[in-house]
Amino acid sequence: MMSPARIPTGLVAALWMFLGTDVMAQGSLTPPGAPGETMHTLEEVYERTDPRTPISSLPYTISESGSYYVTGNLSSTGHGIVIESSGVTVDLMGFSLTGDGTSSYPDFDYGIYVDGSTNAVIENLVIKGGRISEFYDGLYCRYMNNSRIEQMVVSDNTYYGVYLRGQDGQCNGNTIANCTISENGDHGVYLRGRYGQCNGNTISDSTISGNGDSGSGDDGVKFDGYFGQCNGNTIADCTISGNDSYGVNLYGSNGQCDGNTIRENTISMNTTFGIRLFYADGNRLEANNVWGTTGDGTTYGIQTRGTSNFILKNTCMGNGTNYELDSDDTAGPIVSASGFLSATGDAAHPWANFSR
Repeated sequence: MMSPARIPTGLVAALWMFLGTDVMAQGSLTPPGAPGETMHTLEEVYERTDPRTPISSLPYTISESGSYYVTGNLSSTGHGIVIESSGVTVDLMGFSLTGDGTSSYPDFDYGIYVDGSTNAVIENLVIKGGRISEFYDGLYCRYMNNSRIEQMVVSDNTYYGVYLRGQDGQCNGNTIANCTISENGDHGVYLRGRYGQCNGNTISDSTISGNGDSGSGDDGVKFDGYFGQCNGNTIADCTISGNDSYGVNLYGSNGQCDGNTIRENTISMNTTFGIRLFYADGNRLEANNVWGTTGDGTTYGIQTRGTSNFILKNTCMGNGTNYELDSDDTAGPIVSASGFLSATGDAAHPWANFSR
């Protein structure tokens, strides 16, 4: 094979003549006109690439379904964001909604206000990714079904942190997940089914702590079925600590607070009760660690006042009374022995509860 260095010069000349000089030509280096604008602001880029609607000031009312996002830390002297439509996603994008800290009766201001009604329940919402503080209630969700609140920090609000209100209507099938709900003036999370329904909701993987003003009897989580229903709800894998009265309070007087599941939570340093079931039936308390209630008077780890509740695999330590169970409940044996536990007997029972 002939090396490139020895290709006859005549052959190169022939190829040049055959192909013509255009083979080496370049286009014109002179642009056809003045250069166009190439730089855009960040807001213009979002508008071109993001189909979501920006929220850049408060108060803001959402009356159409769609996806919305917050553009920065925002403050308000009234409500923050009011949602009046189903099928809405609100992403706080890591930013804060802040009230003026002065909300009181009768002018209640809510950080996020889901404004449903008994005849027009709002559904399929997602509220995520930011902080709400210094409103009357952090999130007030009135007649809301099948929606999700996630990755929120709700703190330092005057009254409730997260309020799911089904009174005289329904607030069913919602999820609160991966949230921190702390230092609010009353209950951290309140499910209110009075004269209505608040059924099938889930609270998971959240920290609910330090809620309630001293002496006012406020809870980390309260399920309220007074003259209504607060049934089939779940609290799982949460840390519930340092709340002013109860860690978890299930209240079913003259109604139902039945069939709920409270499992695998750490419930500690609440003032009077770790878990209390009051006129609440058929609930399941499983594998919770309840310790260190702090009140000066009589305190309880787990107390039940109802029928047919199941109390399995819990540990209670350092409460005034660790377990006070209704005689109609079903419970694993309560083991209070110290030292190394036996591989036989109550300590080896698969449903044993432990007390120290």
